[in-house]
Amino acid sequence: MTLNFLRCLMCRQFRTYFLLVIAMAFIFQSLLVFYLLAKVKDTEGPTEFGSSDSSRIHQVLVKEKELGVLGKSTCGSLSKTALSAIKRATTKKCKEELSDVACKLKNNQLVPERLPNYCPRKGSISGSSLGCFHDNNQSRLLSSYGVKLPGLTIQKCVDLCTQSAFMYAGTHNGKECYCGNKKPSLEHLLTRTYCSVACDGQSSQTCGGVDSTEIFDSGVPTRESAKLRDPIINGTAKIAFILTLNGRALRQVTRLLRVIYRPHHVYLIHVDSRQDFLFRSLLQLELKYPNIRLTRKRQSSIWGGASLLDVLLQSMEQLLEVDSQWQFVFNLSESDFPLRSIESLEALLAANPGRNFLKSHGRQTRQFIHKQGLDRVFHQCESRMWRVGDRVLPAGIRIDGGSDWVGLARSVVEFVTSPTHRNDPLLRGLKELYRYTLLPAESFFHVLILNSKFCESYADNNLRMTLWRRSQGCLCQHRHVVDWCGCSPMVFRTTDWTHLTSVMAKSTVFFARKFEAAIDQSIMNRLEEQLTNSSLNYPGLDSYWESAYHRADLTPKTNHALLAVSLSLTKHAISLLLQNSVVECSGLRPSRIVSITSYFRHDHYLGDLIHFEVDENNVKFETLVKPLTKTTHFMNSPRILSTLQVGSDFDPKEQVLRNRLGVLSSTSKPVVIFKWTGHVNSTTAQLSHLIWFDPDDHVRAVHHVNLTDASKMNNQMLEIDTPLKPGVWLIAVVYDGKKIAMTEFLIVPQIADENLQFEEKMNELQKIWGNYLPVDAKSKNNRREKALLMKNDISTYLEKTTAEYYAIQDICYTGHPPQCATIQLHDWQSCSNTDWSSFSQDPKSKLS
Repeated sequence: MTLNFLRCLMCRQFRTYFLLVIAMAFIFQSLLVFYLLAKVKDTEGPTEFGSSDSSRIHQVLVKEKELGVLGKSTCGSLSKTALSAIKRATTKKCKEELSDVACKLKNNQLVPERLPNYCPRKGSISGSSLGCFHDNNQSRLLSSYGVKLPGLTIQKCVDLCTQSAFMYAGTHNGKECYCGNKKPSLEHLLTRTYCSVACDGQSSQTCGGVDSTEIFDSGVPTRESAKLRDPIINGTAKIAFILTLNGRALRQVTRLLRVIYRPHHVYLIHVDSRQDFLFRSLLQLELKYPNIRLTRKRQSSIWGGASLLDVLLQSMEQLLEVDSQWQFVFNLSESDFPLRSIESLEALLAANPGRNFLKSHGRQTRQFIHKQGLDRVFHQCESRMWRVGDRVLPAGIRIDGGSDWVGLARSVVEFVTSPTHRNDPLLRGLKELYRYTLLPAESFFHVLILNSKFCESYADNNLRMTLWRRSQGCLCQHRHVVDWCGCSPMVFRTTDWTHLTSVMAKSTVFFARKFEAAIDQSIMNRLEEQLTNSSLNYPGLDSYWESAYHRADLTPKTNHALLAVSLSLTKHAISLLLQNSVVECSGLRPSRIVSITSYFRHDHYLGDLIHFEVDENNVKFETLVKPLTKTTHFMNSPRILSTLQVGSDFDPKEQVLRNRLGVLSSTSKPVVIFKWTGHVNSTTAQLSHLIWFDPDDHVRAVHHVNLTDASKMNNQMLEIDTPLKPGVWLIAVVYDGKKIAMTEFLIVPQIADENLQFEEKMNELQKIWGNYLPVDAKSKNNRREKALLMKNDISTYLEKTTAEYYAIQDICYTGHPPQCATIQLHDWQSCSNTDWSSFSQDPKSKLS
């Protein structure tokens, strides 16, 4: 038997079969390699086959395994939306949280199916039939809203109309549901035989007929809100204010507090957990004012985040603990400002005890639900709201919402926060629902009040005014923190004064938003003059200072590029101070940056104040620096471009660059902003080109832009996959074949850049657009020398380069003068003698 087996091994048929198996295995392995390389290309962009392929394949295998585990986990395959969120999350903890939420959603464990409504319309029974009525497309009885519902049942239709706050629901032709608020006339009443078409979702029920609709009472009350009584003259009410603050606008916050502060009210301040400067600066208020508290339970209050509702609920609970007498609570932000005195607000509240002041979206509930993303599940982690999937809202309740700036009676706050009501089915269900809801504070209190025993206290007026310009405010500027597009109101400017005062004359409003002193402080000056019935004339009224950096900050993370540029500028400032000095001042070498403060006057940015220490003990200086424009307009080209500037953190709503000093690093996202003059010849081309050149004169990107409305600022971000190479970059603007303008910007080199990989290779764009680079020998030689210097000595490179990109406006010493300055005090100034120093004390900065 063994001999026969060995002979078989040698036979031709076996050898052929054996070789075929080996060939198929090799082909399968090759296909697997090419598949994995394709996955690499899909995730990392174009690549070349080489020695590093094995490591990239290993990375893809790890990612595939990770996504497979998270995607299927314990509940099978997840939706594309959930997988996208899991893939984009960067931490294991966040990935696991998203996977868990997605599984709960899939297993119907995340959203309550039905919630109770404790606010029925008097004399009505939800779901009771009014009868069968003649009805068709030409004369629809319930014309407010209609939809075809797969699996239609009577209860589904009633729930839908209840959710949208319609008083009546109608089923038609087995599959259609209609809603409205007008009770049908008896002249259209038919016998029930006309409504005999079986419901699509339950054959034992009938849902109207071909030309007939069975109409039901939803039990929802009318939309009328509680009428407000006129204010009581000299009436009083104790108010609790919750201030939810973000950013670094300390002076604007203290100004708001000063205007609304009264000793008999109570103030609770929540500062975003990422804003150490503002929290640290406001802590001193607790020592001076017993009715002002800063909460230590701080959260990341990102736009649209679930944490915003948590902050409000925790703050309300804390307010109940610190004071037992307040009657109403109002939430404000750093961008709010009062339109009327706090005493006038007290008079209104005294006349309307127990009222809840909220602003509704209007009457298009279905549209509101969709635009607000209420029918989607979101989860907050990594300071971002991740979209996980779609959901069906609980049945049985009315959905409403609008503004998250509210005024609530104490009774509602006690109900929401008290442990005795923790197991209330409505309250518990809504807290579960809004834990995974985008913009939860814009809807939670509305829904709770309208479906609870407090429904008759609902006043459809939150006593606020906002300025909306949808074309500018709805530009998805929050996509970096949320998987959704939302809208935000505009900042009030002096040009909006007429509109502001006209609304005040017609409406019951006490606060307005948004205000931002860094954009327009003058309108707040006018409002305060109107509030106090006096002319403001204190020092610093027309100036504004806002912190950009402080060495004591723990958060946010230190911007090392900003500090490197600032230190280079301080060296330049000291050298300018000493250039005419005959005294040796060896101790004036800058050693550490203390703070950086943006300075504005008459609503114009004038530069940043860099406060720094020198080697000499107890000596500090402050210098005012401002970025220089590096834009050149060519004389032989049409002047159709009025603005050309590069920076980062562009705000498309307010059309300003938030990174005012314009310091950019290898990881920055540069954006070029440009504005046309409006003098474009319509007979010529309407397309221009933005060409980005890196420090090696390589074309990195070309953007084709239309010559659009000259009244608006346009912007274009540079989006490339690799880090930006340090050095001087150029942008050329080409129109009708001619280079009409050019600007340059600096990517600040840092020691950490040595570990980054920069793209070196040329591309096809170079052949087409490379000839628009400056060709003169002086420019080329200058760029070559700078590149060599940066490679050998980054510190010296920065000192020389920043002097070309920034102007030293002025310099002064703070506190005691340097010892070497005693002979020349007439040449050196103290910061106390300047009108721009960030440390000049504003006598009006105190609260009372």
